[in-house]
Amino acid sequence: MKNKKQIILSTLSLGVLVGGGYLFLDSNKIDTSRAYDQTSHNPAKSDKKTIKKVDVSGDVVEGFDSIKKLNESAEVIAEVEINESESFQYKNVVFTLSDAKVKQVYKGDVDPENVIKILETGGYKDGTEYTFEGNEVFETGEKAYVYLEKYEGPVAEDAYVIKGVYQGKFIEEEGKLQSPNGVAKGLQVKSESQLGLD
Repeated sequence: MKNKKQIILSTLSLGVLVGGGYLFLDSNKIDTSRAYDQTSHNPAKSDKKTIKKVDVSGDVVEGFDSIKKLNESAEVIAEVEINESESFQYKNVVFTLSDAKVKQVYKGDVDPENVIKILETGGYKDGTEYTFEGNEVFETGEKAYVYLEKYEGPVAEDAYVIKGVYQGKFIEEEGKLQSPNGVAKGLQVKSESQLGLD
């Protein structure tokens, strides 16, 4: 009888340890320094919180393997600074619409100092950050070189989208460029000069 109690207690203890360990690991496996403002769906860099992160994968309609091909395909090539970004949901997909101040235009019919709207797949919704192939959407204050085309569809009006979904977006940080995740070797650049812009 005593042996039976020990077996039951040991089994229960092991179950509690395994279950508690799983819950601990599961709750700590997704950690990000990006925060989420529940009221406006805007990332708040100053308030660092752990949020759930969901990465969506998919096929892109148009892919690029070189800067030259990206240059040829884009309607607009510009250096921009993000004034404001807002995420929203449309038919079960989260999008982000950013107001981007155009700093310099390399190609296209956009005037410098104008503000354009850039629509991206992904963003923040109900405590969750959605990314596409590991690529985060724009945040307020970010600077980037973007390769764009005019968006046509029901999600937003008078907006642009990034060529190749995320492939034509190069974030500038401390004088260096960051290439998007998962791009071909020909799109992996570290400086503006590698973009071949005039």
